[in-house]
Amino acid sequence: MIDERSAKYLDTLVPQVKQAFTDFLLEAKELLKEEGLDYRAICGTRSWEAQEALYAKGRTAPGPKVTNARPGSSMHNFGLAIDCGVFRGKSYLDGGSPEEQRLADRMHKLCGALASKHNLRWGGNFKSIYDPPHYEYNTPHSLAVLRIRREQNQPLI
Repeated sequence: MIDERSAKYLDTLVPQVKQAFTDFLLEAKELLKEEGLDYRAICGTRSWEAQEALYAKGRTAPGPKVTNARPGSSMHNFGLAIDCGVFRGKSYLDGGSPEEQRLADRMHKLCGALASKHNLRWGGNFKSIYDPPHYEYNTPHSLAVLRIRREQNQPLI
């Protein structure tokens, strides 16, 4: 069953991809349930303004760099991506102790192996940045094409 928080983020996605992400998340949840853990969506569609604020971190704003993607350069900006977190009860392991973070990373790798089955790309396989919580729809369109389609109010998928 999809938890309320995950459902909220899944509802922000482009309708044509929502089912693929839902099916993926349900399978990932079952996999981690065997470990006594849960997998939840923690981010879905992100506005270009929110993307700019994230991109500024570690550059012109305090904190470590969290993304290399400027606004319009993230699948989150087009409703085609989610980020997931590993939880033990209400405890978010990705942001926990080093031991919890290592466990979360192992769980992301287990779930990442399911991504292609659901026509998703896993951020743990990216060449430019290791982003294990990230999943994006395997669209045939480049980001440049998605930006044009968005500007022209054309369907993204």
